Amino acid sequence: MSEYAVRNRYRTASIVSVLVIAITLAVMILMIGKLSEIFGLFTLIFLALPLISLLAVILYPKIKKGRVVNEIENNIHFYITHLGALATSEVERREMMEIIHKRTEYGALAEETRKIYILMTKWGKNLAQACKFIARRTPSKIFADFLDRMAHELDSGEDLKEFIKREQDVVMSAYTTLYQSKLYSIDIFKEIYVSLIISLSFFAAFGIILPFLTGTPITTILSAVVLIFIMIDLGIMAYLKAIAPSDPIWQQSGKKSDIDLKILRLLALAALISAATIVVLYVLTFFQIRIPLQFAVCIAATPLIIPGLYARREEKLIMDRDRNAPSFLMSLGASASARGGNILQSLKYLTAHDFGILTKNVKALYKRLNTRINKLKAWEKFAIETGSNLIYRFIRMFVEAINLGSDPKDVAEIISKNFITINNLRMRRAQTASSFVGIAYGVTVGIAFSLYISFGVVQTMNSLYASFEQTAIESIGSILHTVPVESLGIVRVLIFIVLAAHALISSFAIKIADGGRWVSGMVHFVGMLWASAGMGYASELVMKYLLNIQSFGS
Repeated sequence: MSEYAVRNRYRTASIVSVLVIAITLAVMILMIGKLSEIFGLFTLIFLALPLISLLAVILYPKIKKGRVVNEIENNIHFYITHLGALATSEVERREMMEIIHKRTEYGALAEETRKIYILMTKWGKNLAQACKFIARRTPSKIFADFLDRMAHELDSGEDLKEFIKREQDVVMSAYTTLYQSKLYSIDIFKEIYVSLIISLSFFAAFGIILPFLTGTPITTILSAVVLIFIMIDLGIMAYLKAIAPSDPIWQQSGKKSDIDLKILRLLALAALISAATIVVLYVLTFFQIRIPLQFAVCIAATPLIIPGLYARREEKLIMDRDRNAPSFLMSLGASASARGGNILQSLKYLTAHDFGILTKNVKALYKRLNTRINKLKAWEKFAIETGSNLIYRFIRMFVEAINLGSDPKDVAEIISKNFITINNLRMRRAQTASSFVGIAYGVTVGIAFSLYISFGVVQTMNSLYASFEQTAIESIGSILHTVPVESLGIVRVLIFIVLAAHALISSFAIKIADGGRWVSGMVHFVGMLWASAGMGYASELVMKYLLNIQSFGS
């Protein structure tokens, strides 16, 4: 089809889309009168459905494009490293593209590479022509620039191996800039997060006091506050996930390691202890031993700290292994190259060296390789046991390139250099995440203080109004309203639901910020629960002595 025909079709489709939108809006305006008579307030729902559908149709291409761009940018560092490792093996260009596009973990990059492979195999294009074609159509600027440079250099007659080796610095520099910009976005997000949560806490505090002015049931207003608070918290978490770098710490092979299985066992144990604790707390009520709600929830949730602490410790060990992995790869590559590519003898020599926390895994790898049963499985087991996503991805590249005939030293140099770059970026990310932890705790304490203080004011106003004489009540009854005593107990429950939900969502957000697993975030969940309960108790004491009211738990 000619370019002119494509433009005509695009112009016709645009005109039809505009007409459809105009007709839809016209029909909605004409129907609004009749709908309001028939359905009343439900008119807005009927009007919103076609608008939402129309908006989804309009935004879908942009959302899809954004997803593709994110997948490319989140994997470009692995992609260029893999290309560099394969280029050292003198493998054919077509075979190189075939190997890359079969790696599903690259996502959209694998699909773009598959298009290059099809252009080379089915349409008879060379690599330079295929790269030019895809560069004009890929949505990612980083990948498009890389393909343009590769097409130009290949047309100029440069060796692909030398070009890919030189491109390591160029692409990794672009990835570093992108990674740092996302960390800067997290820094900005933290300021927005504090402002938004503080505004929400004021909104919730006003919602607690509002029933005295309007007479609206306080449970109705607080239920709406709980729903709004949780929805906005979830929206904040979704936004953080969208802007944070996609760089998980834990390996993503889909296979369970011994560490994963132990975490699952500890989670099951924590759940059983929590269930037993709830039963004990319930039994104590029969002996007139009643623990305030907020402390009862904290005591029941505390066992979750067991798998959380274990997962947190393992994350630190994984990051230690990541820091030692580049030196291990460099030593292995140099030693194997000097021994004519003999990996087994080189590993035997390296078992006497100290690679920190990675030494134990290196020794286990040598023992498995020495059995000569299945070398690929031995390397895979080594990578999975480390628990590291970086080690798992880079070790696969190293082993694959060695099996294709690459010089171990050349492969190790490329992988280790990029490994070190990512480790440095992760150190910066860890600093950003640690500051976010402090902010999350501070905001949680602030929310608890404002809500419990407002609840104390409500109790005071309710007690004061109830003590008025009947004549005074009749004279100001149209101005102030009372809250039933039984509703105050429900309000106490709703307040802690807000705090518990916020603590849970904040613990997930912390792990999104640092790239860890949600299980290790249970430490922060329990910590923020206790912080909320402690602040609630402190607020109770303040209101008790300043306003002479009874305990919140009464």
